[in-house]
Amino acid sequence: MSTNILTAIVSAYCACTICCGPNAKGINAKGSKPNQGQSIAIPRRYPLGSRVRIGSMEFSGDDRLARRYDNRFDIYMRDHREAKKFGIRTNKVIIITP
Repeated sequence: MSTNILTAIVSAYCACTICCGPNAKGINAKGSKPNQGQSIAIPRRYPLGSRVRIGSMEFSGDDRLARRYDNRFDIYMRDHREAKKFGIRTNKVIIITP
């Protein structure tokens, strides 16, 4: 197990076709449905299942980002309005890899 601490771009997404593309099925890279407050899309350099802490919240790295966004972390939200409201931020991120 290893821990990385960095400052990174953090955004939010939902399972809609606007956020996930025209073939969105609501299934994450691990093959399950993402959960608000628990799931986050992580860069490819970290293994799926890595734990991610942002502030006081902890997420499971269950999903991947589109390659063009591979340097950010994307928190799953239940709907598009919530994801848009969250916006794009810069935060301290702690990644704990298995």
